Amino acid sequence: MKDLKNPKGIVALITVLVVMVTLVSIGITISAVGNDEAVLSGVVEDGETAFSIADGCVEEGLARLKADSAYAGGSFALGGGICEIGITGLGGADRLVRGQGGYQNAIRIIDADVTIKSNDAGDAKKIKINSWKEAD
Repeated sequence: MKDLKNPKGIVALITVLVVMVTLVSIGITISAVGNDEAVLSGVVEDGETAFSIADGCVEEGLARLKADSAYAGGSFALGGGICEIGITGLGGADRLVRGQGGYQNAIRIIDADVTIKSNDAGDAKKIKINSWKEAD
């Protein structure tokens, strides 16, 4: 019969089990944090893509406004997302060109305050950009 008064093996076994549970808990926590970081990096990337689409929207809006000073805006697909252009008159030849880029669940907006300049004959137009900024 074994002597149960000297439980050296049981103490070692319990110690190993406690260390294993602790290490497994740390591993699960690290895995969960890593998964969250991967999701967040995708959100940031979607925001950057939406910003690029908004930037392209404003560029397209300026080109269309230069070709037709009565252009009021529109929407279309661009870069795998949606581009919405809005033109608002600010008085005289000044316009606010708003480009909104949407990609996945991210939306970014860029506003450009511009002035349309025409030559004396009125057949050549230039666009002067007064400001270009990301909207809040």
